[in-house]
Amino acid sequence: RDVENLGRLSPPGQTFRLVSEPKRTEMGDMQQFDVGIGPLTTPWLAEITMFDPPRLLEDVQVSGPFRRWRHQHQVSGEGEGSRLTDVVAFRLLPTPAGELLEWLFVRPVMLGMFWYRHRITRGLLEAARKPGNEGTG
Repeated sequence: RDVENLGRLSPPGQTFRLVSEPKRTEMGDMQQFDVGIGPLTTPWLAEITMFDPPRLLEDVQVSGPFRRWRHQHQVSGEGEGSRLTDVVAFRLLPTPAGELLEWLFVRPVMLGMFWYRHRITRGLLEAARKPGNEGTG
């Protein structure tokens, strides 16, 4: 729920920096970021279009690098823990060449990014549950 954490969850070499004023996420929020790989960054404006904590958060790109972008963070109970699922629908370019670029470059980068984010998130949550860390997570 804390949008400032996105930068901490980004893989090395990838930029995800909050530009708009930091605050706790709420329905209807407009959040401005600089995103990119290496030294190449671009502005990204996203709107929070669904928000049902702690189960669902959806952001939709208003302006940015994609022609279309919709991303749902879904959290569900699983055993004694939880499962975080990211559901992403996007279009870079509405052409066959655009689809090829997505499959060859964009999808592998996104899969790596979400794998990294999930690994870091899991580690942070597990560390917060350890005895002596009550109230830190």
